Amino acid sequence: MTSMLGALSMVIDAGVYFVIQRQLQNLADAAALAAVWYSPACDAANMQDAGCQTSGWGAPPPTCTVVGELGPCTISNEWVQANESAVLSLCAGPNLPAGAIEPAVDAHMGTALNVPSLNTWVVTLDCNAPHWFGRVLPGVNLTMDIRASSSTALGWLTDGGQIVGNSPPPPPNAHLVARLII
Repeated sequence: MTSMLGALSMVIDAGVYFVIQRQLQNLADAAALAAVWYSPACDAANMQDAGCQTSGWGAPPPTCTVVGELGPCTISNEWVQANESAVLSLCAGPNLPAGAIEPAVDAHMGTALNVPSLNTWVVTLDCNAPHWFGRVLPGVNLTMDIRASSSTALGWLTDGGQIVGNSPPPPPNAHLVARLII
């Protein structure tokens, strides 16, 4: 009976971790897609008329320290804070002290892609989620680190369905789009 209860508790914990990871991934994807529309990921000098944003964010959080990235970093953090309720309810877990466990947000410019010369934006979320039932078993860590990361690129959508950057100049009638990249 003890081994059956132990196995059941680990199965329930694993299911909760899959749900938390999926919620974190959705949140990271949404935050990265929102942030990529701001300079420097969105090259405001060349793309402003197509939808790039240059302002509209509040005071940057303490995690946003790179001056040239304050806009998208702030938007990423604001997006996470506005939409983190599902993640917080799961990351907080049962029987924890008062105060929610906030997911840690790391938002920054990604590597510029040389072909087709696109800027990228990366958002990584970490949640140190407690075990729900497995913590009663001896030798089991009390928490599990769950991470989700998302990268986005912004560029001009060509007739062939590819996105390209500003060099060479975008083709006529091209639309500015943001896409998740791997």
